[in-house]
Amino acid sequence: MYLDYFTDCLSFRTTEESLRKAFENFGQLVEVNLVMDKIANRPRGFAFIRYVTEEESQKAIEGMHGKFLDGRVIFVEVAKSQSELRQSFKQNRRQY
Repeated sequence: MYLDYFTDCLSFRTTEESLRKAFENFGQLVEVNLVMDKIANRPRGFAFIRYVTEEESQKAIEGMHGKFLDGRVIFVEVAKSQSELRQSFKQNRRQY
């Protein structure tokens, strides 16, 4: 089983190739998916990255979280499922 890792706050200049080059230092990449805005034809500011092992993924989080990539500070964390995101959203709404 592979875990997806979520990278946020990406520059509009970021490409799948620049992500691959930045993250391949931490292990064998299975997939790099830069999410694109189809209308504007540019990155939406986040991507999903998948490694062969969880250990490699953890190295990437430790090595890249809070670092600069293409002129922006990025945030790297374990991707959450849709149901986890909905649950978190509901909990946050109740706090207000």
